Amino acid sequence: MSIYDEMADDAAGIFSEFGKEVIFNARTHSALISEPQETIELGAGGFSASGNFTIKLLRNDLSAIPQIGQTIAYAGESFRIVRVANRPPHPLITLTVEPLE
Repeated sequence: MSIYDEMADDAAGIFSEFGKEVIFNARTHSALISEPQETIELGAGGFSASGNFTIKLLRNDLSAIPQIGQTIAYAGESFRIVRVANRPPHPLITLTVEPLE
């Protein structure tokens, strides 16, 4: 068994105990959700507020790797994926998401 297999087994236990339900590609997945962060950015026309957070999914649970621009649902709301951290053979896929506007 490789270190990545061991990490995947350990992560599966954590996800089963602490995971939250998200919906991606019409399938329910267990995920670890970070605390939302809000930032203020200076842009054309003044300051604008935006918020984001991360969703970690188990690679083995996914039929396809999520892509930037796709949506994912959590707690009855939909979010757009703005960043994907995909490092094969690491067992986790980390998504940064923002609320749909």
